[in-house]
Amino acid sequence: MAPPFLVPSKAAIHALRGIALGTSCAIGVIVEDRRRRISTLRTAIENRRKLRSAKQYHSAAGAAMSQLDEALSVGDESRWRHLDDGIRARGDEAIVSAPPRGKSTKHASASSEPATSPPPPISTQTKSSSRPVHPRPAPLENFHQPTPFPQTRINFPPVNACGSLQVSKAVIPMLTPEKLDELVTTITGILASKRIQEQERINRALERFFEFSRIYYAFKQFDEEWIAVSAQVSKVCLSKGRYEDASKVLTTTIAASSLDELQFFAHGPLSIIHYHLRQRDKNKQRYPAAIAAASRLFLTRFKEKPRMHPTEIVAVGRTLFSLNLELPTGTPIFHDIFWRVLVVLEEKESSKFTGWAIRELYRHGNYKSAVKYFLLNFSKMNPTNQTYHKTVDSVVYSVEGLEGQKAELVLRALGRMDRPSHRLLETQWIMRLLRAHWDRDQNFQTLKAFFEEVLSLGLVNKVKYPEAVYRTMVELSIKAGDVDAARSYHEELIQKYPKMAMDVALKGFIALGLAKAGDWDGVFDAFTEMRTLRRQQSLRHQRENEYDDAFVMILKEFAGTHPVAEVRDFVLRYTGALCVRLHPYTITMVANKYGDCHDMPGFLAWIEHCSRAGSAIDSSVFNSLLHNCWIKWKVPYPELHRLYSKIQQLDRTLVDDVTRRIMSQAALSSKTTNASKLTPAARSVISAVNKLANAGRTTNRRDVYEAMNQELSCGKPAAAVTIYKRALRFGMSYCRHCLRLAVSAALQNPNSDPNSAMSLIHDAHNQGGDVSSAVSVYLMFQLEHLQAKSNDTILYMRNLVSQFEALHVVIDAEVISHMARVCVKLHHFERAVALCSVAMDRSGSGSLCFSRQNIRALLVAYSQLLDVEGMRKLLNDLPASEFAADKPVLHYLKSTKRTVQRFPQSAKRDTLLDMLKPAIDGILERRATNQTQMNMISQKTLRIIEDALADMQGEKKPVAPRSEDRFKKKPVAPRFQAILNKQLQHQDSPNDDYYSPLVAAGA
Repeated sequence: MAPPFLVPSKAAIHALRGIALGTSCAIGVIVEDRRRRISTLRTAIENRRKLRSAKQYHSAAGAAMSQLDEALSVGDESRWRHLDDGIRARGDEAIVSAPPRGKSTKHASASSEPATSPPPPISTQTKSSSRPVHPRPAPLENFHQPTPFPQTRINFPPVNACGSLQVSKAVIPMLTPEKLDELVTTITGILASKRIQEQERINRALERFFEFSRIYYAFKQFDEEWIAVSAQVSKVCLSKGRYEDASKVLTTTIAASSLDELQFFAHGPLSIIHYHLRQRDKNKQRYPAAIAAASRLFLTRFKEKPRMHPTEIVAVGRTLFSLNLELPTGTPIFHDIFWRVLVVLEEKESSKFTGWAIRELYRHGNYKSAVKYFLLNFSKMNPTNQTYHKTVDSVVYSVEGLEGQKAELVLRALGRMDRPSHRLLETQWIMRLLRAHWDRDQNFQTLKAFFEEVLSLGLVNKVKYPEAVYRTMVELSIKAGDVDAARSYHEELIQKYPKMAMDVALKGFIALGLAKAGDWDGVFDAFTEMRTLRRQQSLRHQRENEYDDAFVMILKEFAGTHPVAEVRDFVLRYTGALCVRLHPYTITMVANKYGDCHDMPGFLAWIEHCSRAGSAIDSSVFNSLLHNCWIKWKVPYPELHRLYSKIQQLDRTLVDDVTRRIMSQAALSSKTTNASKLTPAARSVISAVNKLANAGRTTNRRDVYEAMNQELSCGKPAAAVTIYKRALRFGMSYCRHCLRLAVSAALQNPNSDPNSAMSLIHDAHNQGGDVSSAVSVYLMFQLEHLQAKSNDTILYMRNLVSQFEALHVVIDAEVISHMARVCVKLHHFERAVALCSVAMDRSGSGSLCFSRQNIRALLVAYSQLLDVEGMRKLLNDLPASEFAADKPVLHYLKSTKRTVQRFPQSAKRDTLLDMLKPAIDGILERRATNQTQMNMISQKTLRIIEDALADMQGEKKPVAPRSEDRFKKKPVAPRFQAILNKQLQHQDSPNDDYYSPLVAAGA
């Protein structure tokens, strides 16, 4: 019997297993498993890279979207992303799922790639190399007119933003003539079949056409037989109202082959273009994407120069030209449209169309292109009289809009151009070009050279009134302060045209020269002579307002150097003794002087005097003054309402809807106004809002704005947003002011979606509206409520601004100044200085002191950086700015001085202190001067009113206390009091006779 086998115990087996798993063999197994997993991941990453490099993978997003993605990719994308996913571009692969009959009536439209389509080819191109570079318009899913048809799936080829067909670069089967005949026969047989329903036939033909176009033709040129099939399919689609499908067929053919005009018009392109132009949104506005699609079809390139259908081409071209001008800033495609139309026109019609294009460019504010078209095209044509006059008039106005740029070139072109029927030039064209040239540089030497060129070209002899050109040079010489040149031009003018010695306007310019020299007696004598000339000229039907216009120029010079009491007496002297009529500018200038010193009694007395005198004052003038009282002079609302009530009692015709809107906005924006404590009259002004606007059932933008503003001021931001959305649905056109309020309300509403404000901006931007003010509100709110670390804050601001600028949204200068303040708080002083410079350029001002925020940020930044040159530039700009006597700026300077004094001893520190001390003293002196003038004006106004009351009551007038006694009763700082006393010593005692005209007027 064999001995039994030895069986190891369980403990021995467990011990052996532990040894085996702990050896190198077990480790090798683990390493191999890990290697396989890494290899699998690498393969997946490589496949992903290859797939993303394929053209089918990418969406043809616009260039602005690509920039937006790059801006958002800076830093932590998941943290700082603020744009919703709705603006992300969709895939290019197209699939159509037609709805069942009777339920939905949508046509075939692109959505996704069908499961049966061939997989995308593997390409070795990188992601960046395959990124589309042309903008792609928004989807057109909702543009077509619905028509029901059976359930089907059509594989439309992907088309990029330029209209190019995107196809696979995989191996393309060889195409034989027999195979081509088979494809053509297949599609024509489907279209001719009677056994299939009509819509089903079209669906099958479209599916076959796009499938064969993508698989067999790729980027090859379509031959004439296949183009004929394309035209047949397109015509069938058009006959059944399937414009969207016809557009896709034509786009595919254009992308794959060059057509001639016959082949192009065989597809019915004009019907497709008109279809795109008929598509409108709920606000009756055309879609920018539809305009872009129609423009691409209109600009199809042909094998030869186009010549067909000039009448239809001109009509469609004009429409597309105007529509592209109305779109936001982007690709100037209207240039291509202009040349496409111009090439099919004859010479006579081309001048007419070019003149129309120039006028359209001027109407849309594109002055640079208007001048360019005139110099390159119109000046070399032979237009008709009417076209010539209207077009040149728009060109000259465009030069004024460009602030005098290209004035020399336009002048030379006018000299070379053949005028129709030897027509004389308009005198005002030369005069306006001279004034525009002067406004550009304010350089009289270059202006003289420009006028010499006018004489050398003989243009003075080609105008109807050459004497007016010389008179313009006299005017500009006086404005430039060149008395000798003015005298020379005046003598030459009188020598050539003796009748100009009696010209009132010329005498007015001579009086202006006397006013600039301070010879006010000479000015009075000149106006005395002008009054006599005016009586003589009135018999010859000369201009009646030349005399009054001349006084406006004189008053402007006088008001700049004299207090309001003297200005008013100056006006009354000329209106009484010399019969100068009150011009609206005259009324406004005197009223503005009263407003600058916050003299409301004098303001009311002046308005009352003008109203009783029957002067040209109306509601528009009063609204302008009332708006200045609220915005510019910061008059408190109770005082503003008293002014409103007085004016309403004086003359009810001065109050209109605009007046009530101003009062409502002033009441709602006042921080001290409490609606519960207002009088019933004041409360009625606030509540004067259209009831339909509160329900959002009106298209009046002003009423909607007032209703939204009222709800927002009452702490109801959700109601304000609701009013805005309802008004848009009701048909209100776009309003940037309403959008700004809606964005502000959405940000203030704690219960709203965080992205609701951004959605409002997106919707308005997609419709082509100006969203700059709304973006400014959004950015300011985000910056004020930002809580993050220093580096994260800088990154956040950069990304926040970049994503809007990538969409061509202009960021306001105040927002950039606020960002500079944030950088100062974070001790990024170099960034703050750079941002302030950008804000200055963005504001269009050449001064660093264009806003308080800019001054404050630069004072801190320059002091911390010990930047002596920067501080010197800032303080040099301060006296010429509107903040030269501003109290907050004075506090900023004093705070900066205290900060610099705490710095360690150094040469730069001492230099900064030496610069800050004179700046502070200058502001104190200017404030003291203003206070002196205000007190003097108040004292004299009180004396005038007391004298008037005494005369009315027949009593002895009370003696008004001296101005020195009034001032001593007020507690004034010692330094300020010293400057004040010094100025009061030189103050002349008031003269009662000097103010007698005011008393007579019942002031």
